[in-house]
Amino acid sequence: MPRLFLLRHAKSPTALAGQKDFDRPLGERGRDAAAAMGLYMAGEGYVPDLVLCSPSARTRETYEFVRRFLPAGIAVDYVWELYEASLDAMFKVIVAHAGAAERLLVIGHNPSVHKLALTLPGEGDPAALARLKGKFPTASLAVTEFSGSWAEIRPGDGRLVAYVTPADLGGPVDD
Repeated sequence: MPRLFLLRHAKSPTALAGQKDFDRPLGERGRDAAAAMGLYMAGEGYVPDLVLCSPSARTRETYEFVRRFLPAGIAVDYVWELYEASLDAMFKVIVAHAGAAERLLVIGHNPSVHKLALTLPGEGDPAALARLKGKFPTASLAVTEFSGSWAEIRPGDGRLVAYVTPADLGGPVDD
């Protein structure tokens, strides 16, 4: 049963004068939140077979902090199409890159990560689904299961297993 872990990059300060959005690193709060999410993922057994990550500085750095808590040797692909991706592009990346992975971690940006997290589950805990509709803060994680293959997933096909924000793990409430 395929399981998708959708992770929004952790908190990054506003770009400095002349700095490209793509090159923005994480701030201290972001590094702490990414590490907390990595620890949470490992503790819950949310361990991917494959990671698809936007190549931006803040998504790469988010993964580096999460990776510290996961087993060594997990394959990671930095996929350009995840940077500033549309909802449709996110679907295409998953179908094109997931391959035989049963557990896929996708690290990207809002609004596309939030839109995808909202679009995929047709069922799940009503309270978690309601919280998910509100917002998708930085370093938040949505876990969705599917009964079919990656190529078969459609909006509403999944079951939301978990929705966790840094605030749920003791971090800042509003990021």
